[in-house]
Amino acid sequence: MMLRGLLFLFLTGFMGVNLVFAQVQDPTRPAGALLTPEGGSAAAPVESGVQTVILRRGGKSAAVINGQYVEVGGMVGDKKVLKITESEVVLKGESGREVIKVTPAIEKVPAKKVAAKKLPAKETARQ
Repeated sequence: MMLRGLLFLFLTGFMGVNLVFAQVQDPTRPAGALLTPEGGSAAAPVESGVQTVILRRGGKSAAVINGQYVEVGGMVGDKKVLKITESEVVLKGESGREVIKVTPAIEKVPAKKVAAKKLPAKETARQ
């Protein structure tokens, strides 16, 4: 009888812990992912955002913007893709030039070059 009571307490506690963890947000979900209004977990694309950049040496670079695959020279809505780099996509439309940063919250700064110290030359032993 006591064994059944302990088993019942263990299982109820285990189920309660699962309910608590079910309410925690997924740490692996992309930063721009939103929940649907019904509380589901379907992610909505980030508005006016670059999801992926594909840089090609010999061919046209490409990007995925709002879920749409575009290459340099292609169109995103009514705007033409002028340039794609690792940090931004440049568009041109009727309202002028627009730059969309790949990671707008992160500002890349080139690292300072540190001069290498010269080690003293070792003298070779003479025979």
